[in-house]
Amino acid sequence: MDDEQLLKLFSGELTPEEKEALLSSLDADEDRLEEAARLKNIWAAAQLIVVPDDETTARDGWEKLQANINRQKHRIWTWQRIAAAAVLTGIIFATSFFAGHQIYQNKYPKPAYHTVSVPAGQYIQLTLSDGSEVWLNSCSKLIYPERFISKTREVQLEGEGLFKVSSNVKRPFVVKTDKLDVIATGTQFNVSAYPDENRVSATLIEGVVKLHSAENGIDFAMNAGQIAVYDKLTQQISAQDTDTDMQISWIRGEYRFRDMPLEEIARRFERIYDVVFVFQDEALKQRKFTGTFYHHQSIENILQILQISGKMQYTLENNTVYIK
Repeated sequence: MDDEQLLKLFSGELTPEEKEALLSSLDADEDRLEEAARLKNIWAAAQLIVVPDDETTARDGWEKLQANINRQKHRIWTWQRIAAAAVLTGIIFATSFFAGHQIYQNKYPKPAYHTVSVPAGQYIQLTLSDGSEVWLNSCSKLIYPERFISKTREVQLEGEGLFKVSSNVKRPFVVKTDKLDVIATGTQFNVSAYPDENRVSATLIEGVVKLHSAENGIDFAMNAGQIAVYDKLTQQISAQDTDTDMQISWIRGEYRFRDMPLEEIARRFERIYDVVFVFQDEALKQRKFTGTFYHHQSIENILQILQISGKMQYTLENNTVYIK
């Protein structure tokens, strides 16, 4: 496999013709396609730490990391090997944001599993072995197998992710959260399942998905253009039509709100900017705001805009935002 071509594919440097030719060659060889997906995910995780404008550093780091990969005699990656590569390249924290481990049950090995954790203020795009694409939002974690071998394609999500699932009606794709399973065969949907929130939501952009609650056996079929919310307290699911583009605006670095309570906005900004909000007046939590903000804006700039509305005031001290 031409690693230089893969590097250009990952970074968007190929011409449309070169990209089509490379993808066609990968589609024709399942092993090469899986290997490309695995390397792409390593590259994507590395970009969480690379300075955005430092292309030379990114390229040099990739070459060193790839050299380390090629020296491996087998394809089972452990966190020790990834951390060792990180020390050499200087582009991934030594503690690593992803890890692989192999589980054995009786005499039959299961596939290696990888864990990707996204820090505050960043997001990442991954490609799974079946060709499905995943975008992970800030402070999210995804556990997925190196290769899907069972009757269902299962991944485990904590946080928020957008899934573009490769179609396979015989092998359903299942996103498991702590309270709800989202089941699809080939579709596009967003799931938000942060452990510090009292709800799990799913937004269906296209196709069909089914929601299943193991706690009470509820099965719920969604329609495209809907958002469904599972209330952890009442253990009930409700659905309504929504602006799906607004719900997934975060993958473009946009944060769009429409009549959203300040408490929910604050939780989102805590993940994006790694700050803590303290409400000195509990009633302010339910004040609703509408607006659009962008990833490049500072938290203080956003707070100033919210304050202009006259609905709140703030004080920013170190990494704590006091709302009054």
